[in-house]
Amino acid sequence: MVRGIRQYGRWLHDNYADLEHKEVWQSFVVLGIMLLVYVIYSLDVGELVYEYVMEFILVVVICYLLWRVETLSDLRLPVNDAEEETGATEDVEDNDLPPSIRNNIELLLQQHCIDEQLYLQHDLNLLQLAKAIGTNRSYLSRYFASQGTTYNAYINDLRVNHFVCLYHESVASKRSFTTQQLAMRSGFRSYNTFGAAFKKTMGMNTTEWMRLTK
Repeated sequence: MVRGIRQYGRWLHDNYADLEHKEVWQSFVVLGIMLLVYVIYSLDVGELVYEYVMEFILVVVICYLLWRVETLSDLRLPVNDAEEETGATEDVEDNDLPPSIRNNIELLLQQHCIDEQLYLQHDLNLLQLAKAIGTNRSYLSRYFASQGTTYNAYINDLRVNHFVCLYHESVASKRSFTTQQLAMRSGFRSYNTFGAAFKKTMGMNTTEWMRLTK
């Protein structure tokens, strides 16, 4: 089960740029609660204590499930997309794309993702991007792997660079702004995701970077 959760976490990082409400640590918390229940059940702590603990855990799990139901829509794929996903016939384990296909995908990404600023869409995922540029998910995933990156890193790098451009434009024109406003305009739905992506791309947080660029 732990291995399955870790695989799911890698799949999320490969298919989504914004991981808000897609964290897998919550699943490990649920596993921890299950282990705690087993330990309490195994120990002779008394019927009353055991009953109170179980009721508390039940309330926590119900609250978690109610919250999770509200956020799972972020992961839902249209029926046709899901069918395409499961019906893919390419060998996704082979990341060695022919040069012609690799160059074509690079050109398509430049034309449709970068030039048209498709990366600014908050809900854009790997499958949607593949459809937008006229290729399939397997080829696109293998392209990113051949470049030593992932969809998550590729999109967030573009968004961070867009943020940098907006910041310089705002400073030059002396317009008032907040980093959160610029982050949202750069395609980030979550400020936490932006902060992590910015530090990964720039090697420092926004406060340090702004101080050095003054």
